[in-house]
Amino acid sequence: MELQKKCENFNEDMGPVAITVYYTCYDTPMPAPVFSRLAAVLPENLRAAVYRYRRWEDAHAALLGKHLLRYSLLRRQLPYTLADIEYTANRRPFINGAPDFNITHSATAVAFAVAEKGRVGIDIEKPQLLPMDDFRQQFSGEEWYNICQDPAPPAIFYRYWTKKEAVLKAAGTGLNDALHLLNTTTDVVHYDQHTWQLHTLSILPPYICHLACSEINVAISVHQVNISELAADAML
Repeated sequence: MELQKKCENFNEDMGPVAITVYYTCYDTPMPAPVFSRLAAVLPENLRAAVYRYRRWEDAHAALLGKHLLRYSLLRRQLPYTLADIEYTANRRPFINGAPDFNITHSATAVAFAVAEKGRVGIDIEKPQLLPMDDFRQQFSGEEWYNICQDPAPPAIFYRYWTKKEAVLKAAGTGLNDALHLLNTTTDVVHYDQHTWQLHTLSILPPYICHLACSEINVAISVHQVNISELAADAML
């Protein structure tokens, strides 16, 4: 019996860790009744935070990010609610006892990642023209050389940037002044005394998205979730 149990545990350790990514988009403001229905489900503190945003895009991102988390909890039949969300000193959200998760948004897209084991971070960005020289100090020498040599600099800039953000969000350290020490020219990086695996996610062109995780052997699945599905769940 002891040997059988050890063999079962070994087989479990050899299997890939499931990481699920849900995403949604909102090119136009959702109808007021739908927004109100989704907001009503949130705990008072989260609902108040949503309504404090001045831009409708930011309010939608905050609201839908929480609902993608709720969607994940419901699908996994986990005994947690949005009221169980806590925050680290660096404002990284987590639910004690639940799988690790992370939320990201840019422009009018929101993505959510949850890992059945280990830590996970995700970042999505919609490329736009910007004064890249202002960010020179945030990149390693190799990264900056590649950015300057690339014929499409905005794209490679955002590839490196989303990789960095994904690692920082997985580690939970937040943005800091040592970003140039985090070289993301490869898909395996060392940061905060951990090794992180980086994965490129093709979600919504032209958005660029990367995921960082602490596990080596993973199986990533990506699912689009319509706002209508989230609204239906809000009735549960």
